[in-house]
Amino acid sequence: MPALLQNDLVLLVLKIYGVLFVLGPIVLRATFRFRANLDPQLVPRESLPMEVQQFMAPRVSSISGQGFELIGYVNVGALVGNTQSYMALLSNSRTLEWADVSAVWSTKTNTLKGYTEFITRCSNDAQVDTNTNATAPVLSPWSGYHIFRFPQIQDAFTLYRVHRILVQQNTGGSRPELPPKGQEVAELKRRLERYGARQQERGYMYLEPSGQSYRLTWKGAALGAWRSIWPISLLRSLWMQSQSQTKLRSLGVAQVRPT
Repeated sequence: MPALLQNDLVLLVLKIYGVLFVLGPIVLRATFRFRANLDPQLVPRESLPMEVQQFMAPRVSSISGQGFELIGYVNVGALVGNTQSYMALLSNSRTLEWADVSAVWSTKTNTLKGYTEFITRCSNDAQVDTNTNATAPVLSPWSGYHIFRFPQIQDAFTLYRVHRILVQQNTGGSRPELPPKGQEVAELKRRLERYGARQQERGYMYLEPSGQSYRLTWKGAALGAWRSIWPISLLRSLWMQSQSQTKLRSLGVAQVRPT
């Protein structure tokens, strides 16, 4: 080991990681903001950026094939800095469930990330969210909010099949809830705004005195920064995908249906 530490390249790498581990939380805490008050708006599909339209179109069609009806396209706004979020919102009046296609456009890097999800909400403390998000979570979900990520699933049929199994396993037979017709966007606003409040309850965020944004505590900043540093971020992503594949096998859904 002493001989290894004498290598200039190894010492340089260790110094860089030392700096990242120290400065990362400081920079993230100083710059990160999550909006506390959101104003999602229904907008025409044509008003969405072309990249977002192209991402959403086949996924909305696939979800509609599972019995969901399109409520509309929503401009969610900037949840965090240098981003713009959009959503195609759908619901199933027979099963009382949500579905959406979420897309986040980075105004800094001009890149788009998105995913499909199904949500069954039985109460404020009982919810199952099954999605294709390939990003491992940085902060922690709260008790009763079961989030399952399956980035390897490429179609709505398989994702919804998995979701229905997970709902049966995690809700105890509780009846799902949907808001009255016409109140879907208001419910979406409430659901999104709960995120910051719940993270505050867990000690990861706190509300600014102005009440406009949530900021990270030192605990949240350290956790967020360290989990985002390579290769930790890569290892967490690989671990998440391995766990999700194991979960699929346990549910009897080892093979996914092609698009």
